Amino acid sequence: MEVDDATLMQLLTEHGQDVTTLESNQNGDDTQVPEDHVEMVPLPGGWLRLSMGSGGDVVGQLISDPVEQHPVDAPVVFAETDIEELPGWETENRDIFPMLGWWCRLLRDPERERYAVAVHECDVVEPRLVIAGVYPEAVLCQAESPVVVFVEPHPSKPGRARARLLPVTTTRLDDPPRVLAEGPAAGVKVEACSVRRFVKVGHGVRSNRIWQIFDLANPQEPQTILTPVPAHVSALIDVALLDDKAVLVQATNEGEQWHIDVSEFTHGRVQETRRVAIGQGEVRRVIGSDGSLLAHIKHADAHDRIESLCLVPMANSSQIFEEPEPVLSSPGTFALNLNICASSVGFAVAELRTGAPPVIWYLDPTGRVLNPSNKIGVDVHFARERITSPDGYQFDLDIRWRGESTTFHGPVIVMVYGAYGIDIDLDADPELSHWLDRGYAVATPHVRGGGDPQRHHAGSQDRRDRSLLDAVTAVEWLRSGRGAATATTICVIGASAGGFLTASLLADCTAPIDAAVIVNGYIDPLESLLRHPSLTEQADRDEWGDPQHNPHHRHALEKLSYANSPPPPPNPDSHLRQRRPRQPPPRTHVGASLPNTRRKHHPLVRPQRHPRHRNPHQNQPHHHLGHQHTRTTINGLTWFCG
Repeated sequence: MEVDDATLMQLLTEHGQDVTTLESNQNGDDTQVPEDHVEMVPLPGGWLRLSMGSGGDVVGQLISDPVEQHPVDAPVVFAETDIEELPGWETENRDIFPMLGWWCRLLRDPERERYAVAVHECDVVEPRLVIAGVYPEAVLCQAESPVVVFVEPHPSKPGRARARLLPVTTTRLDDPPRVLAEGPAAGVKVEACSVRRFVKVGHGVRSNRIWQIFDLANPQEPQTILTPVPAHVSALIDVALLDDKAVLVQATNEGEQWHIDVSEFTHGRVQETRRVAIGQGEVRRVIGSDGSLLAHIKHADAHDRIESLCLVPMANSSQIFEEPEPVLSSPGTFALNLNICASSVGFAVAELRTGAPPVIWYLDPTGRVLNPSNKIGVDVHFARERITSPDGYQFDLDIRWRGESTTFHGPVIVMVYGAYGIDIDLDADPELSHWLDRGYAVATPHVRGGGDPQRHHAGSQDRRDRSLLDAVTAVEWLRSGRGAATATTICVIGASAGGFLTASLLADCTAPIDAAVIVNGYIDPLESLLRHPSLTEQADRDEWGDPQHNPHHRHALEKLSYANSPPPPPNPDSHLRQRRPRQPPPRTHVGASLPNTRRKHHPLVRPQRHPRHRNPHQNQPHHHLGHQHTRTTINGLTWFCG
């Protein structure tokens, strides 16, 4: 059905604007975490059980093991207190310090994209430190005393950001501040290492971002650890323990082969590097432990998607494990975020499969599964097909459907993104079962513009039309009946930057699609780059090109004709506006913290919020004045506004 704007607005007025028809529970309230919901987290010397208290607080209890769960010592309460100066702000994430002395939470203003970090001492109700006007990037680290590492807009350089650290007990800003790295706005990131004396810091636009590891043993003079090979992916580097000494772990993917190296270092310099494992496929992530490491591997030789976890001991200095035996394998994927520090007691792993709740596996230090009776009951079919674009480029198409048949014939939802090096992971989307339950198949093409640095580069800037070429090829393949799924009807869904690819498909008369849904879409980067510059301009140009100064970049965006199509007549009743790209909703993670009880979520799995491009100074709280750092003491609580 084709309707003009006026008719559409009339239909919305008559039938309502709520297009969500997915069932909730009978009480109409699906925002609460079950009170018996728990997570088990491995710590350096034992297991920690996290559960929700009756008042919404998180309760931590040391236990004997994740199966018997006999209590050890008294529980610790991580109090969820409201902050008077941030009314209505919601907890987005928590980082619980492994030694249980401190924890922090990231808060978000639900009305605007503004963030703050609150640092708490365990069993103390009020936070000791609040840092407002930051990016959603903050971790706790162990130095001489605990420190918080966070990212803030640069106070004197518009369009820039910096990663810095503060002791959690600070009462003043240092002059000069302890800055770890600077970079373009939206181009500075921080992540925790498994050994919490260290922190990973990334800086630079996505196409050439470099990740470094900093040793915070002396927070007055943080020391950079130089990786043997420049690190462009944070998940491929970590710090582990070997004989009570910290060692650097780095995985490298080359073609369809991988290897993992372990390096000893002194005073920031690598002294000795040795190879510990090699294999076929691609390493997605490495987790450092005490005496071993856990590698998450995607296999390259499987027609259907297979991923595995391999445990690699590090003690033997001469042995190289070739194609190490998996401790777990899955046609879905794994999330390792419950492993928040290097542990000597084992690992906690979440297995994610389309259409099924996450299943948590607990492993001992040797990789033996401690809860082998766990089962995943799921009747979802998986297919990964390699297809070829007209220019010869090959890429994968992932498909999921329910039913008894090993093939599918019916309506297909195609989810696309194709930008910022991001792929949509169907197995990590807890809401996907809503489509499958209603008889749809769901597919996502891994087009150029997403994925690893090489594939991302192949679809960025003036190569953006290649993302569209891959998407059209995927749609035609689904229509053709040559694969496992034959689409009778196709609806394309794109969120944020995926909205641009969806809009381009709508404008391409060769794309055989029947409907499209654009969620919070960034559909006209040409208009934004030419007429609406922002403080994230450097990152925007790295992704979309510089059409103002480069005619090739401008032509590449112009020929994707949706940007040049005549705009609809203005509608005074419409308040829709274009927003800058954000990470797509389907990406999820399992965290070593319980979901916020005030917001709708899926237990254990919840959306990962890391907006890629925003005005950094949007994050400033309402009482921030200018670009100067200010300190305020309110009721004994130290506030810093960046």
